[in-house]
This record gives sequence, structure tokens and C-alpha cells, in this order.
Amino acid sequence: MASCCRGLELHELYSRFDEDLNAPFGYTIPRDRVVVIPDSEYKAAQERQTAQRVAGLEARRAERLSVVDQLEKQIDELQPSQ
Repeated sequence: MASCCRGLELHELYSRFDEDLNAPFGYTIPRDRVVVIPDSEYKAAQERQTAQRVAGLEARRAERLSVVDQLEKQIDELQPSQ
């Protein structure tokens, strides 16, 4: 079973520090839950996360390139004609 499935701790949903601050008095929040999912789901989730990261990096790169282009235009405008 270990070869076909992976265990994921659900730290994305909450952290131990946040639990202590957000739990109402007298209530406890379960900790360290593990969810077992098939490898195919794990790989699909990893691919989605990678695609999101790549898209974010490409957007940041495009934004920075546009800033560089704007700065180059401003430099050209400020330099005296030669």
C-alpha cells in the first residue's frame, strides 16, 4: 500500500500556532491528521502546483521586463541626442 499511496499532513489547512489562537475556550482542534491518497492524485496535485508556480514566475518575469523596457525608454528620452 505504501507504494501506491502517499500520506500528506494537512499543514496547509492550519498550523499548530494558529490552532492555539483560534480555538474557542473548552474546545480542542485535532492535530497531525494524515490523508492517504493514490499516487496518481498526488502526482496530479504536484503538477497543478508546479504549473501554478511556473505561471506566477512567468507573470513576474513579464512584469519586470515591461519595467525594464519603460526604464530604457525613459533613459533614451533623457539622454541628449548624439
